[in-house]
Amino acid sequence: MMKIRYQDGLAVEAVTLSRSEKSMRVALSGGDDVLDLRRIGGAWVTEDCEPVSIEYPSRRAPGATIREEDCICPADLAAHLIHLLLNDSSEDLDTHAGPAAECKTMPSAHIA
Repeated sequence: MMKIRYQDGLAVEAVTLSRSEKSMRVALSGGDDVLDLRRIGGAWVTEDCEPVSIEYPSRRAPGATIREEDCICPADLAAHLIHLLLNDSSEDLDTHAGPAAECKTMPSAHIA
């Protein structure tokens, strides 16, 4: 779910039907309307060239506290990722046995 905010302050909830880098098609809540948006000069605009802003809700539950432990990965995994970054490696983490495999077991709720 997202919120589309028009320049006059009107905000409408919508669901993405399709999206590419330069276009988006959304279904507006409470009706059968479909809105086609285009990205022009870094801004999303309607078919009538009216600029709109797109707002996505926070993935974190209201009132949820992020703990330090939720943001720390094992030292060997961090070292491996830094090595890949510094060496401009195209090595795929999925084919590397070792600490990177731990990423697959981390629950997505820990990713902010």
